[in-house]
Amino acid sequence: MTKAETPDAATMRPAGADIFLAPIDRITPDALSACQVLLDAGEADRHDRFRVQGARQEFLVGRALLRTRLSAACPNVAPSDWRFSPNAYGRPSIDWRAMGGDGRASAEPSDLFFNLSHTRGLVALAIGPRQEIGIDVEAISRGAPGQDVARRYFTTGEADWIEGDADEGARTERFFALWTLKEAYIKARGMGLSLPLDGFFFDCSKSPPPIAFNGKIDDVPSRWRFSRRTIGPQHRLALALPADFEEPRFFEVHPPHGTPAAFAPGETAAFP
Repeated sequence: MTKAETPDAATMRPAGADIFLAPIDRITPDALSACQVLLDAGEADRHDRFRVQGARQEFLVGRALLRTRLSAACPNVAPSDWRFSPNAYGRPSIDWRAMGGDGRASAEPSDLFFNLSHTRGLVALAIGPRQEIGIDVEAISRGAPGQDVARRYFTTGEADWIEGDADEGARTERFFALWTLKEAYIKARGMGLSLPLDGFFFDCSKSPPPIAFNGKIDDVPSRWRFSRRTIGPQHRLALALPADFEEPRFFEVHPPHGTPAAFAPGETAAFP
């Protein structure tokens, strides 16, 4: 943890992403209650339908984190006034048109895009000036799933690589390295699982890990830059960003009222 810094409209970069991390266990009950006030009707309904407390808190903190950080970047819109709509594949984005006609503060469309991920104990949000940003975070405490999962979703070479280490901890790290990278990429594309996970692959023996395509997906590797990070001992994170973006900045923040503090995630070396 380094000196506190507040990234806002004055410090947003034209070619860079800011990553905000919200550890669930550091958010007080009072703060969780304050987060609920920010939800719109649809979000409140979804929140109430969660049966598992952990999943309910992750959803709540994710929505509050998104709303408060968007308002930091666009101060003329209150956190509760943001509206979102999905594309044809389900990826949400800001619905600027819905935010001007019913008494809420007017909002002019701007180059403001986001991607959100949450897992057991942690929420991660990426905000940047282009739509092609993707983030995924996973808790590794449950270990890697059975071999059939990698065989079903990854390329044959990737599945062989995961199984190539006899150590269970090493297999877990390999699985989640690939899983988070793949999730980050399909989220950056905004097309979900309409993109086959075995249509592209990563070489995790290199840092940063390059992407390659096998003909099932029409894309160019040179458009992208990928990175992996460790967030404490239990979480692994991956980012997919445009190739010309600057290094991402990381912050820890406790919504809804916490001030972001610069955060140094753990570096991930290439696998041997």
